[in-house]
Amino acid sequence: MSTNTAQFIDDLDAGVFAEKLGKILSDVAAGVIDHDKVGNITIQLDMKRIGTSYQVAISHKLKYTKPTRKGKLTEEETTQTPMHVGKHGALSLFPENQFQMFNKTGQPQGEAK
Repeated sequence: MSTNTAQFIDDLDAGVFAEKLGKILSDVAAGVIDHDKVGNITIQLDMKRIGTSYQVAISHKLKYTKPTRKGKLTEEETTQTPMHVGKHGALSLFPENQFQMFNKTGQPQGEAK
């Protein structure tokens, strides 16, 4: 199983990344049409393991250049989201296997009665 790309994008920064990307896509496209100049959007993803866990911290950078009448507007923003790494490297916001934390009486698993 591989990473669900649409879900991955939606999970970055609790959905804010996807919203920002949609807005940037529209703004840059409008600038390209309005001013007949080239626009640019760059998405950069960097991953770093979190301690010795099966999680990675994903640093996601959005950088864009929107054409304007007399030049261009450029902005860059970086945020970070922790993700679980599952079977075959599949990335998800939540682990594939969530074990039972509490027993039938509501006590944490493994706690003495």
